[in-house]
Amino acid sequence: MGNAATHEPLDLAAEWRDMQRRLVVHLETGSKTDLADDVMQIEAKVYTDPLRFAAEREKIFREVPLLVGFSGELSSAGDRILFDAAGTPVIVLRGSDGRLRAFLNLCTHRGAQLATSCERSKRLVCPFHGWSFDIDGELKSLPLAAAFEGLDKRELGLVPVPVAEWQGMVFVKARAGEEEIDVAEFLGSAAPLFAALDLGSLRLVKTERVDVRSNWKFALDTFCEIYHVPVVHKDSLSLNLYPNVAIFDAYGRHQRYSGAPRDFEGLLGKPESQWPQVNYQAVHFLFPNTTFAFTHSLDGKTPVVAMFRLFPGESPGEAITLASTYGRGDAEGISDAQVAQMHAAVLEIVGVEDYGLARDSWPSLENAPPDFKFLFGRSEVLLQHYHRDLADAIGMPLT
Repeated sequence: MGNAATHEPLDLAAEWRDMQRRLVVHLETGSKTDLADDVMQIEAKVYTDPLRFAAEREKIFREVPLLVGFSGELSSAGDRILFDAAGTPVIVLRGSDGRLRAFLNLCTHRGAQLATSCERSKRLVCPFHGWSFDIDGELKSLPLAAAFEGLDKRELGLVPVPVAEWQGMVFVKARAGEEEIDVAEFLGSAAPLFAALDLGSLRLVKTERVDVRSNWKFALDTFCEIYHVPVVHKDSLSLNLYPNVAIFDAYGRHQRYSGAPRDFEGLLGKPESQWPQVNYQAVHFLFPNTTFAFTHSLDGKTPVVAMFRLFPGESPGEAITLASTYGRGDAEGISDAQVAQMHAAVLEIVGVEDYGLARDSWPSLENAPPDFKFLFGRSEVLLQHYHRDLADAIGMPLT
């Protein structure tokens, strides 16, 4: 898939045409979907075990690069993203020199939280005692400076957090530190694909936080397979998708899958030269916790990017979702109002249908017999990869 050595973008049009061919084969032959080699079983305690949960929070959500947004959200000096869903409050800022920097969201005087909104400004002013920091993290002023005589203001700047910007994607590690994040290395063979998606051109229209009374992985699982769509989403997504038709691609720990929207009917039984234009459509899984879908299946016609980031809450049965919907740079004539309408639609689908299932199932899962095991069928390819990769990342085998 593209040039993994240089991470040059692949030809997305050619990639999409190849994906269309694979989906059409499934539709025309009745083979339906790509399949894993075998069925996979995992123990229910993978979701409920407090020790595993603690290892995930420490080894994954503090040490693995986490996607906090896209460059279009930080286009000007002073623009910021506030990120605390991983547990550590972080501020990501576009500096006066155009560089991105990230800091702990706390004043170096007495630890008060500095920022509570994403409103652009040239200063961060502590609400406790009025200490003022510039957008490059330096302490610029403090009331009654004589009371701190002898201290070097250069040593009282904001505490840095690892941050990186690559091909429109913005990553942090949710802890203090100054090491570089090599995004291309982290993405590996997925880098050419993500580079081709022109993520820096995405236009954030709506974002909100959704708390979920279930395990974060159990909730995330609903985003990573299509097997549930004809049942759980029979009156929503199923109206615009062929049931149980999908292709899967793995790029190390990152993955992608794509279903067949109903507008593929215009491709069936025709030579490729007569295929109508159909927008690129795929769900991209970015390890460890993010899915972002290039989709028009919400209403069958409006292209958007719908992103969901799942995080562990305070206990194994609590999760946090950051749900964001973006306008696409390649979708001409689509207004913010239309994108906002799709955001509301997808939140209704996910919040009621997916998360309702996750919430209602959690008490049963939490009280399952010690030897109870889950089954992932051969069509649940992404989930098989993901659970193995996550177990490897925390050093705790699935069995």
